[in-house]
Amino acid sequence: MAVDRRVVPWQNGQGTTQVVASTGQWRVSIAEEPLESRFSVIEGFDRLITPLGSVSLELTGPPFVDLPGSADAVTVVRHVVEPLHTLAFPGEWAPASRASSRTRALNVMGRRGEVDMSVDIGSAEIPDPGSVRICLDLVTEAALIVPPGEPMPSVSQGRCAIISISPSEAQ
Repeated sequence: MAVDRRVVPWQNGQGTTQVVASTGQWRVSIAEEPLESRFSVIEGFDRLITPLGSVSLELTGPPFVDLPGSADAVTVVRHVVEPLHTLAFPGEWAPASRASSRTRALNVMGRRGEVDMSVDIGSAEIPDPGSVRICLDLVTEAALIVPPGEPMPSVSQGRCAIISISPSEAQ
């Protein structure tokens, strides 16, 4: 149940997050997003962020990928992450974040090279049974955690975010 979740401060102290589920390899949480903040640096992890509700997040900072012709340090990239859309980025990227009003965001973090992660909004498709699957109700934020090998119950299309975490194929 959402009210029973452990609330932890961000590494940089600028906000808090409710831990939905975690292991040493990955964490799924829901962050309280202030109007303005900066993401924490989380080395060696990859991240997925999905704004919940109806407010976009604007993330700005230096490029987080090596793009031809954009190697100078003054280049700034801007990503507007619309509600219920997901942006993937490395944990070493610590962008500034702005929102028009306080909101919440689903955060999925996994140790790079050890886990593969995905967030699927609005699908009723059943993810790989070899992965941990978490169905996050987008209205109540209640979560159903389905271990690998266990059958996934049917979900209402459009009502859940399905988070899937599996061992990396690169291992």
